[in-house]
Amino acid sequence: MRDLFPSSRDLYDVIIIGGGIAGTGIARDAAMRGMSVALFESNDLSSGTTSRSSRLIHGGLRYLDTYDFGLVLKDLREREKLLHLAPHLVRPLKFVVPNYGRSYYDRFRLRLGMLAYDLFSMGKMLPSHRMLSPEQVAELEPCLKREGLQGGALFYDCQASFVERIAIENALSAAERGAKIFNHARVIGYQNAGVSDNVSEVEDLLSGKRFKFRSRILVNAAGPWTDDVLRALNLQKTDGERRLRTTQGIHVVIPRVNESAIIVHAKSDNRLFFVIPWLGYSLIGTTDTDFSGNPAESRADDEDIRYLVMESSSVLQGISRDKILFTYSGVRPLVRSGRPKRESDVSRNYRIVEGGPANGVVSVLGVKITSYRIASKDATDLISRRLGRDTNCSTDKEALPGGRGIDRFDEFARVNSEKLEGYGLDKVQGLHLLEIYGSRVSELIAIMDIDKKYARRVCPNNADIVAQIILAVKAEFALTVSDFLLRRAPIAFSQCRGLDCVENVAAVMGGLLDWDEERMAAEIQDYKKALDVQLPVTTSPNF
Repeated sequence: MRDLFPSSRDLYDVIIIGGGIAGTGIARDAAMRGMSVALFESNDLSSGTTSRSSRLIHGGLRYLDTYDFGLVLKDLREREKLLHLAPHLVRPLKFVVPNYGRSYYDRFRLRLGMLAYDLFSMGKMLPSHRMLSPEQVAELEPCLKREGLQGGALFYDCQASFVERIAIENALSAAERGAKIFNHARVIGYQNAGVSDNVSEVEDLLSGKRFKFRSRILVNAAGPWTDDVLRALNLQKTDGERRLRTTQGIHVVIPRVNESAIIVHAKSDNRLFFVIPWLGYSLIGTTDTDFSGNPAESRADDEDIRYLVMESSSVLQGISRDKILFTYSGVRPLVRSGRPKRESDVSRNYRIVEGGPANGVVSVLGVKITSYRIASKDATDLISRRLGRDTNCSTDKEALPGGRGIDRFDEFARVNSEKLEGYGLDKVQGLHLLEIYGSRVSELIAIMDIDKKYARRVCPNNADIVAQIILAVKAEFALTVSDFLLRRAPIAFSQCRGLDCVENVAAVMGGLLDWDEERMAAEIQDYKKALDVQLPVTTSPNF
């Protein structure tokens, strides 16, 4: 449950605005270095751009085309670290690059790109690439159209199917070291009260109460809302001072058609996008178009849906507009550069920015999922210097909570699946829970030891169990039904979209959080609205 807000007399080393992958990463790093930390997220942890991504941990093969070799090298190194730090959440994924209508020069460049990708990831855990004949490509992926197929390449990157959990585990790790984590709490005011003494006014959005927090450093890690936060706190005066170029990326989800991730070269503009196996579906995305509105209002529009379906169906069988189950859309917080570029050409590198009208303010810009740990390190290094402390980062060595004690995930899963079967869970359920919680599955087992009824399914359509709801409320900062169904367990992404069990979830959470009938009914309606906004079923006939 939510801790009582501390007294305004408390002085924190660091206050962080934003509970996405960047904010929680900085909270973990700073807390591990002995700093006192409070983090505020106006919605829920990982509810923004983090949960709207393509769910990949990758070096960025396409960045080789723009000669951004430093970015590729850095991201490949981070990919390897995340495989060790969170082996339950970050898993190897096979990628196929089919060639259709490509010149000899283009195919030669692909071969060179594959060689460079392997070279930049020397010492990696993953297999090296292979060039494939048309027959080999078709054998690997029968969904690919044979006409015009010129062969291709096979290589490996990684996937974080439930990337929301990476942010949550960073927050859990930070809390273990004393950090205070507050979701559904918005920073609404800021005042520089003196040297190394800043005051942030915070509104608890669930109770309506307001509190004041003092800190030495304020970190703005609000993703695509970064400029909005600076303006709201009077730390940025005009639109001309904007630090971000925000672009929208949409995804469409259809029944599974492929086993490997497939890279598609769009014929209309030669952009690369993915068709990715994900939770029993195929995830198609993403687009890259400038976006100037409120990131919370980002939606998959008909033009972008048409683009993804038409381009992917030109090389894959079984894709059509009427197959779409749901869509989602997010906004990237790209660092604004001095010269105008096509959206896809804007650098994906991050930047740490100090200052503004007030002292003690640090903004973290342009952080991607793959690079979040190293970006958090760089930000925390700067914070440490400003606090006059000599500290070292250890987030590259200490696993996230669910990754502790796991050397080889397959062996870990085999042993622990047998334990879970003792509670009446089948193999599918056991693997599902182990891929979400890793070694933290012991916390679920402790709950089931209290009462075996907690091992029952949340609903017949999903592998998730009641013990997960209890753990989410008691240990994982879940305060609403949407928090659980969308970001603690992947139930919202299932065929029933959580609608078959939302009443059960509300009842269990209500019992733990002392909700009355009116509050439970409101939670159910809020979840249904959140589904319509975040994972809408698109039925537009204009295709």
